[in-house]
Amino acid sequence: MVALETEFFTEYGEASRYQIQEVIGKGSYGVVASAIDTHSGEKVAIKKINDVFEHVSDATRILREIKLLRLLRHPDIVEIKHVMLPPSRREFRDIYVVFELMESDLHQVIKANDDLTPEHYQFFLYQLLRGLKFIHTANVFHRDLKPKNILANSDCKLKICDFGLARVSFNDAPSAIFWTDYVATRWYRAPELCGSFFSKYTPAIDIWSIGCIFAEMLTGKPLFPGKNVVHQLDIMTDLLGTPPPEAIARIRNEKARRYLGNMRRKPPVPFTHKFPHVDPLALRLLHRLLAFDPKDRPSAEEALADPYFYGLANVDREPSTQPIPKLEFEFERRKITKEDVRELIYREILEYHPQMLQEYLRGGEQTSFMYPSGVDRFKRQFAHLEENYGKGEKGSPLQRQHASLPRERVPAPKKENGSHNHDIENRSIASLVTTLESPPTSQHEGSDYRNGTSQTGYSARSLLKSASISASKCIGMKPRNKSEYGESNNDTVDALSQKVAALHT
Repeated sequence: MVALETEFFTEYGEASRYQIQEVIGKGSYGVVASAIDTHSGEKVAIKKINDVFEHVSDATRILREIKLLRLLRHPDIVEIKHVMLPPSRREFRDIYVVFELMESDLHQVIKANDDLTPEHYQFFLYQLLRGLKFIHTANVFHRDLKPKNILANSDCKLKICDFGLARVSFNDAPSAIFWTDYVATRWYRAPELCGSFFSKYTPAIDIWSIGCIFAEMLTGKPLFPGKNVVHQLDIMTDLLGTPPPEAIARIRNEKARRYLGNMRRKPPVPFTHKFPHVDPLALRLLHRLLAFDPKDRPSAEEALADPYFYGLANVDREPSTQPIPKLEFEFERRKITKEDVRELIYREILEYHPQMLQEYLRGGEQTSFMYPSGVDRFKRQFAHLEENYGKGEKGSPLQRQHASLPRERVPAPKKENGSHNHDIENRSIASLVTTLESPPTSQHEGSDYRNGTSQTGYSARSLLKSASISASKCIGMKPRNKSEYGESNNDTVDALSQKVAALHT
């Protein structure tokens, strides 16, 4: 009995597990702080979501996100490591979600790095499409892909996050057809979402967003920064040309159909004019991603097979998954109350507390018992952080600075011959695998993914090692000539190459 009690309080007395360090983000939902997991020594991000149940719609969004992130385990999707057990099943208001800690987001990376290389562009796009392939094979549409919803590390690893607007598509559900058009930040919103163009949305809405993000990487600024929906359609057609009459005829929204039908005819602008000095293969793929008609866009899987990714794509590292069972999202099909969604979120939290989950499934009520959870301590820590970081400042609490990508990630030209080149190629393959894999969580250690692909046993530390290797080294590099870099740049690159080589000795 004593042993059982000790085990119970070890699991649920979480007060000392995480040491909060600093505020790294703040928004309408609450605060995000970095912390150390004292059990593993790993750095994590803890998101405190305030007053979850004030609005049922907000609570449903949170439920949707934590459920999807549990079901979509993949190296290119941010991972929830833990959710703190609330002290009371019936009365909790705040949720503490523990994520893997990422250093920045793609918006900051694009803003802080005006010298990203073609290898960066290729590697970033590859990861985004690989994550999207997994999401779409689960029958999930993300619906809000944008640079701020893609987390980034200095080892050039990207992870898709923020699934609050995502939806699971069930083929037999009419509700999936008439979703609200107001999804996705306008600048990254597919044309069919700007004017209810088609009767049923497809995963192509996410493909369009990825195309917009890719174009933003290439130029350093948003491709379609529309001020409103009409302006959005104007600047889209300025680049892509007005759609053909047969595409306009299939638009179900009469106003949008009339607006496009009456628009002056615009020829498409050649992408080579809009994006000078960009790899023609990159532009060819971008053109496919930004097809005005969704049926003309490739799927994520088709895009991964594009010649642009020759030498990088590997179908064995691009897993699919099974469609998410309908039962998991049964709540989307009915009107739910505040108490319904509270119970569903509590049930979702128990997925991270297996012992308590078993008791819950056996029918244990325990409505009056207050668990000795770490939530009260967290409340005090977060309050202290917010109070102290807010002092002397006009705005929100101090947030971490987003560092630019380290410059040793600039690629070094390959040598034509020699064993040194052979060593680099061997290292490239090994480091690519390290960068593209995520370390398994303790609950999945040694087990296979849901899709049946085996996960090798990388530790968190082995993943971090790839930070000492350039992104371009990770993915293999194309040889460059002197005129492309310039003489002085070659000296810099050689010096950086030596630095990178020294890190491996």
